[in-house]
Amino acid sequence: MSGGVADLYSAVLSDGRRVLIRSLQPTKVLSLNSHLRFRYGLKIREVLTPHPNIIGSMEWGYHGLQPYEIIEWFEGHSIKNYITSRNEQLYRDLVYVLSEAAEGLAWIHASGFMHLDVKPENFLLRLSPTARPVVKITDFDLVRRANDQGPRRQVGTPAYMAPEQFVQKISTPASDVFAFSIMAYQLATGRMPFAGKSEKDTWRNQSSESVEARPIYELNPNIAGQLADAIMAGMEKRLDKRPPTMKEWLEILRAH
Repeated sequence: MSGGVADLYSAVLSDGRRVLIRSLQPTKVLSLNSHLRFRYGLKIREVLTPHPNIIGSMEWGYHGLQPYEIIEWFEGHSIKNYITSRNEQLYRDLVYVLSEAAEGLAWIHASGFMHLDVKPENFLLRLSPTARPVVKITDFDLVRRANDQGPRRQVGTPAYMAPEQFVQKISTPASDVFAFSIMAYQLATGRMPFAGKSEKDTWRNQSSESVEARPIYELNPNIAGQLADAIMAGMEKRLDKRPPTMKEWLEILRAH
């Protein structure tokens, strides 16, 4: 199985535990950028482990020139898959799912990092009719330290990027907050908040302070007030008006 720059293999350890082995694809091994990014990502996962909302690291190393990591096995699917299938339980438990996802991202911020690729594909979710949903973040290849503003190419997935990433070419933990809020808006309403007729229109809408997302209650009046407030606050175009980290986003969600 392949995912991005990695090949994925399931395995069973001698103690019976099932794990996932993630290794850099052979065609990428001699690409210095791919190699360094992959190795950095697995080191970051190790630093962030353990946390209940993070796919945890168990071991990493090299097989010849090929870096690999052994990570926890998780029975679930990406939130994107659940969006595509319009899973009813996801929407019934939406506040809980988003709060758990936010806890994982808050841990990344509290640890001094920013994820920089927050999107439904990078949140894994397990739903069960008899238990609470379980949410875990994965894919740490683009993670950077929160104070890293050194020169680099534009990173992230454009549909979820914040205005400062387009306009000022900078990223902060608040950029993750913006991306997370776009994802939350997508889940709450079934629509992307700044969608245009083309990708360029969408990016222009995202980066312009004059373009605001349609209020959530107009699209889905069943969304709780605190969740709608947190999502709209997280999509503020100006950095000084947006929650600076997911900790503050969660405080809005849990306000009484």
